[in-house]
Amino acid sequence: MPALAPMRRHRLRWIAGAIGAVLLTLLAALVIHVHALLQPQRFTNVLEGELATAGLSLKLQSPAEPMLFPHPGVKLDGITLSNAGAGTPLLEAGAATIVVPWRTLLRGEPAIERVDIDSPRVDLDELKALLARLPHRAGPPRLPTVTAGIHLSHGTLIAHGVPLLFGISIDTGSLEPGQRFRLDASAHGKSGQAFSGSLVTVPSAPRDGAIAFMPIALRLAAAGGASLQLDGRGNWRGGEALNLHLSGHLQHAPLMPAPPTASGKPVASSQPATSAQPSAVTPAPPVADAITVAVTPQHGTTPLTIAIKLDGVDAHADLQLQPAAFGDWWTRLLAATPVPAPMPTPFTGTATLQKLDLGWLQASGIEIESSPGPAPAASASSAPAAPAH
Repeated sequence: MPALAPMRRHRLRWIAGAIGAVLLTLLAALVIHVHALLQPQRFTNVLEGELATAGLSLKLQSPAEPMLFPHPGVKLDGITLSNAGAGTPLLEAGAATIVVPWRTLLRGEPAIERVDIDSPRVDLDELKALLARLPHRAGPPRLPTVTAGIHLSHGTLIAHGVPLLFGISIDTGSLEPGQRFRLDASAHGKSGQAFSGSLVTVPSAPRDGAIAFMPIALRLAAAGGASLQLDGRGNWRGGEALNLHLSGHLQHAPLMPAPPTASGKPVASSQPATSAQPSAVTPAPPVADAITVAVTPQHGTTPLTIAIKLDGVDAHADLQLQPAAFGDWWTRLLAATPVPAPMPTPFTGTATLQKLDLGWLQASGIEIESSPGPAPAASASSAPAAPAH
């Protein structure tokens, strides 16, 4: 019996070695099969074709490579995405991945499920140029169809070479007529304040020279701060010919401070304070202001205009803004020293604010009125905050 033990161990090692050899052979065959099916140029051609419908050109620093794990796809290195004919890139990223469905390995169809982009740098000016340019051609507008979803992470938004937003994350589904489209985004500013937002809509096929977006659900929020909820509908005839009608609520902390108690101290929690739990001031419940937003396209000499109406407990506003004029107006305002000369404002209307208490700034009875004249009129009784002791 003892003489049989080494023979059995030798046989088990032989069987294990044979199984390992078979597995390695199968893995090598699978890798060869994957390389044969995932011909990177096929998928880059598909991606380039979809981007071309949106007027974008894609350049790669090195040839794409196929990958199998953790999911089948194609790796891209050194990505540059530009508006057709533009010298400044719209997007630059060190790496990206074209994720393909598993059925591609079985059927060989060059389909794209998702595009993952890591640490991109997005140029805001080029993005504006893209949005303003589409579709700007004869005939009815055409929605750029993107069958692949997009996942963007650790991005940076840049304007005039200066970073504006950091840690940008964007997730979208496919963009196709008649299909529900969703976009989720988050980012943080220079101060670390986090922001998030989402857009849900269903674009239609072009009809009567326009693409309808019905319904539209827009959500924006700042961490620990205000949030905006808007719902409505719109239509697009190309370029800046955009009509939107949205309504909802702007929720925020009350602008006026909470009333003090009879002793003159803020209202505190009813739970008794202990050494482990110090007394805390009960925060005032948030308030919700009714808000409507209407976007009308350029008409004659009047540029694209955004009308905002807000009706709240502490504030009221009825303003018409012209976004295209804001950049030039702000630049001229900053450049004017020491006192800016009267200049047309990019907004008209009225706004009132009963009281504002930001700690470092206290003001009451704020009234703003801006007519098509050269400068807005503003009045407020204000007092600087008392220094902290």
